[in-house]
Amino acid sequence: MDFKQQTELGLVEQNFTAVDFDLEKLACDVIDKSDIGIFILGRDKNIVCWNSWMAQMSGIKADNATGKNLEQLFTGFSNLRLQQAIDDALLRGMSAVLSQKFNPHSLPLYKSPEDRKKKQLMSQMIMVKPIHNGGNYSLVQVIDVSPASARDKMLRHQANEYKHQELHTRAILSSIADAVITLDVDGRVDYMNIVAEKLTGWSFQQAMGLPWDKVLTVINKKEPLMSEPVGHCLQKGQVPDLGGLELELQPKIGANLAIELSMAPICDQHNETLGVVAIFRDVTNARQLARQINWQASHDNLTALLNRRAFDDKLAEMVKNVRHQNNSHALLYLDLDRFKIVNDTCGHAAGDELLKQISRLLAANIRANDLLARLGGDEFGIQLLDCPAKAAANIANMIRIAIQQFRFSWGEKVFNIGVSIGVVEVTPGCESAEDILCKADAACYAAKKSGRDQVHFYRSQNCAAVYHQGEMEWFPRIQQALAEDRFTLYAQKIVPLADMNKSIHFEVLVRMLGVDGKLILPGEFIPAAERFGLMAKIDKWVISHVFQLIAKESERLSGQGYRFAINLSGCTLSDEQSLAFINEQLAYFNIPSGMISFEITETAAISNLSSVNHFIRNLQQSGCKLSLDDFGSGLSSFAYLKNLPVDYLKIDGLFVKNMALDVIDRAMVKSINEIGHVMKLKTIAEFVENDAIIACLKDIGVDYGQGYGIAKPQPLTDVNGCLLLT
Repeated sequence: MDFKQQTELGLVEQNFTAVDFDLEKLACDVIDKSDIGIFILGRDKNIVCWNSWMAQMSGIKADNATGKNLEQLFTGFSNLRLQQAIDDALLRGMSAVLSQKFNPHSLPLYKSPEDRKKKQLMSQMIMVKPIHNGGNYSLVQVIDVSPASARDKMLRHQANEYKHQELHTRAILSSIADAVITLDVDGRVDYMNIVAEKLTGWSFQQAMGLPWDKVLTVINKKEPLMSEPVGHCLQKGQVPDLGGLELELQPKIGANLAIELSMAPICDQHNETLGVVAIFRDVTNARQLARQINWQASHDNLTALLNRRAFDDKLAEMVKNVRHQNNSHALLYLDLDRFKIVNDTCGHAAGDELLKQISRLLAANIRANDLLARLGGDEFGIQLLDCPAKAAANIANMIRIAIQQFRFSWGEKVFNIGVSIGVVEVTPGCESAEDILCKADAACYAAKKSGRDQVHFYRSQNCAAVYHQGEMEWFPRIQQALAEDRFTLYAQKIVPLADMNKSIHFEVLVRMLGVDGKLILPGEFIPAAERFGLMAKIDKWVISHVFQLIAKESERLSGQGYRFAINLSGCTLSDEQSLAFINEQLAYFNIPSGMISFEITETAAISNLSSVNHFIRNLQQSGCKLSLDDFGSGLSSFAYLKNLPVDYLKIDGLFVKNMALDVIDRAMVKSINEIGHVMKLKTIAEFVENDAIIACLKDIGVDYGQGYGIAKPQPLTDVNGCLLLT
């Protein structure tokens, strides 16, 4: 498109932006005189102006076009690029050019009736621009670029009107949001709009006649900028490819600006180059935002270290490279010791500050080319590049000592912090990044199990590490079992010791079924489920299935005093959503008050006393009973007991199982029972394995007993899915 043509279009745009003229009158006076297609869309995308050229080429009169959108005007019309360009003009004030190369037939227009019969569409170039005249409008200009005499006639006509239209073009360019600079055939500035003046720091009067690169000083941050984009336009008559470059404008005064820049030659009707037009916009804020988003996607917000996702990506690259380069790297997996004490004692703000300080300490004790990341919680990972095993051990031990000597202060409190570190070599024989991370985690777990504040190398003969890795292998198996409903319920009687023939109290137990249908006991899968956060899901499975069974046999159970005790894990107790789930299930299945008792362990209860207290009281208000399981296992059991509003006290089986032979255990059971009764709690003894223990419990006055000496766990339902309550 030549410069003359642009100026004619400029006449149209200038007139449409003139505040003192009526839009519709201007359309009659100016638009119909144009030898290109022009129509204007309102903010609702309905046509408000439709010139004669459009009427002739489309076969649709202006009266029929006005008030309709393009979809209504052209049956079956669909051009996503044109629609997007119109949206950008109306909503974001952006201009767009749809070249005939990529959109040769944007609109169903025909140059002649013969072409219409042949369905030979006109090749077009479409320009979409915003116009603001008391509201938002989009000016759409359609140019016939097909190789025909009509195109030559249009170009000659525009050439004759060049002088007249130039002022209008420049007025319109002054009103658009993008910066525009036009250059003559020597590459010197012959026009710039107000936005260009503002961005470059040059006024038009100052810049007039200056070489383009003195006014438009552009720097490319990543790749060399095409040495002469203007020369490319002037000498070759081609549009230089400047897309995808991170360009910056160096203004006359002030800081550099990030810009998007495009250039194109201005040609006359004979395709002779008359100059160059450069259009650019300030994208500094948008580019900064994009960089911030990219940074946040790969970094931990708290510590500013790499996050788990970025760490995994880098680890995968390391594994790939080590196979080709045949060198050796190492991976450290770090888990802070005693972090929970700081968090629980001083709050999350203290915990966050500790993580920040530890992050800085770790960064100071690794090499410049090593990668440090926060993997989650109080766990960190370090990739040691080109680091053999001995050097990795030295770095890991240096980090351990640095953290051991570190003191964290919060208020008047001072804490010693340790770290357990797992180390694994990354060699060409490694299977995958996931496998390496799993082994490093296993080695870290072994370090914790061995007393904490240690460094452990992963070895296949390292029993603790291998056991933990075996635990990790349970993770997908448990997930699959949950997805496939491969769990089943058992129950064990809890009998009143005063009348052992009367038993209507049962503890519900869960078992997992293997893919082969074999029964898997809790000891095999529960530790892994607890470690990997799956216990809450298992708890929900048990709750929903027990409640369904009770609802199914409500008539049989009603008024008989049956009670079913369900175990709740620490994960469930600390999850407000789990509490809501239980209450929803109680209401949905209409569970009678007093029929459900929940058992919580002493360890889980005292780990977060306030939230557990809230949990217990809420369930009691819903008609449930609560039992404190494994009571006596902690050194501070009695101190915590008075703060837990439970209904039953289950005496830890560790004291019960030997009480008939050990006077100290017997004394412990007696003390717990007496304290429970003082607090008006019913007591239940676990691990009741023989008649001698039963006799001791009766003598002491314990209320209930449970264990293999009374009844072994049995399936909760028969083959027909009915409750077994014998």
